[in-house]
Amino acid sequence: MDNKSLFQSHLDLSDYFSDSTDLFPTGLFVLGQDGVVINVNEIGLSLICIRKENIISKRFVDFLETNGKDDFQRFFQKALNSSEPQIIETNIKGIDNIFFHAFLVAKSVTLSDLNDKICSLAIVDLTSLKMREEITKQGESRFEKMANTAPVMIWIADVEGLFSFVNKIWLDYSGKSMGNQLGMNWLKNVHPDDIEDLLNVYRSSFGSRKPFSADFRFKRKNNEYQWMLMKGTPRINDDGVFNGFIGSCVNINEQIENEEKIKSVNAKLTESNETKDKFFSIIAHDLRGPLSGLSQILEILVTDYDDMEEKEKIEIVREAAKASNSTYALIENLLEWSRIQSDRISYEPTKINLFDLINNTMALYNQNIKTKEITFNLAINPKATIFADKKMTETILRNLLSNAIKFTSVNGSVFVDSEEGQNYSIIKVQDTGVGMNKKMVEKLFRIDVSHSNPGTANEPGTGLGLILCKELIEKQGGKIWVESRINEGSTFYFTLPVKN
Repeated sequence: MDNKSLFQSHLDLSDYFSDSTDLFPTGLFVLGQDGVVINVNEIGLSLICIRKENIISKRFVDFLETNGKDDFQRFFQKALNSSEPQIIETNIKGIDNIFFHAFLVAKSVTLSDLNDKICSLAIVDLTSLKMREEITKQGESRFEKMANTAPVMIWIADVEGLFSFVNKIWLDYSGKSMGNQLGMNWLKNVHPDDIEDLLNVYRSSFGSRKPFSADFRFKRKNNEYQWMLMKGTPRINDDGVFNGFIGSCVNINEQIENEEKIKSVNAKLTESNETKDKFFSIIAHDLRGPLSGLSQILEILVTDYDDMEEKEKIEIVREAAKASNSTYALIENLLEWSRIQSDRISYEPTKINLFDLINNTMALYNQNIKTKEITFNLAINPKATIFADKKMTETILRNLLSNAIKFTSVNGSVFVDSEEGQNYSIIKVQDTGVGMNKKMVEKLFRIDVSHSNPGTANEPGTGLGLILCKELIEKQGGKIWVESRINEGSTFYFTLPVKN
């Protein structure tokens, strides 16, 4: 059926689409399946400031901002294909071609006698929602007929604030009967956390007899709470007598959820940036120390070399080597950490012999062990295996074993053990070193606080090793934790998978 025939058919239903729609407190449009305007009420004409003959048979989308037209087309098609009302926010051209912000609420209607489908479209002006006082002049039956075909939830309250009417959309949403929603019974569907604030606004508005707006969570028939935007306007008759309020409720759950998601993401991004700023400040401090020390040592060598004894020269060179190694370790860890953060590190797990991996890694520190006369015990089954990334695990072991040696005094012990479970192997690196108190332990694995301490032989720390360990362990699906006491040593535990 073409639009002309469809429009003529609607003219024959004047009680439904003409007089009744003029009672509706928002703009109401009737659109064909192609989005062309078939009919419109007086409120709708006043909102877009146009004569009726200048909008009939025109596309409604032509009255929207350019950047909102595509969204409207998708919204309109969704409304036609759904039995539920659909809602969208957009900007509509109003007086003097100035756009105003509005909710559009659409619901498809199937006309059985015409074997065709149309769309009922309501405009809720968010900038100046005005309810029509003329409602009180009309018969309740005609208003009820109009309200029950509206695509938004409509309510009426008397002078005491007691609900005297809710429309069909309201009842369909709540799954309740009319009697269960009248009076103040509708508040039973309001989320307990929102009732107090809602009632404060509601009662205050009735006392002042001024329009109000409030959002709250409202329980639908499946017991799910969704966010609603309630607006109300006082009803004043021709004699200036206050007759109560009339209002609407629009489902804004999707908008609220999107806003909360955006807030959460922004908060996490802000926290992440602030944390990394602190972290790089700490790293800069830790780099400055060994580099400054190395610079001073080299300066001494340059200026006093000829006057120094051979023993002094060897000692200074050793100190320079320590500072150089510390700086190199920090830069190496920093580069590895940055690769993790930018997701440029590859994870290639394979079956690894745990005993060989630890034994080979420990060989890197044989000189340190001899110098401090530390006893090293490796109590791991020679056949024990893990399923992990070899490079990542080597980095983890290097940092943990280096720390254990660094913080263990002369003649102390370092002990490495493992316990294989069904899915994970627990690897333990224990030392008899200086240990840590509870506050020191709480600072570990955090990039926003500095916890770099020199070893028992004044070995410099990188301040990044444990953070890197945590990142690499968690990337492989494991976790790390520590037990420690002052002067009793520390034990670091971490888990890695034993199979794919």
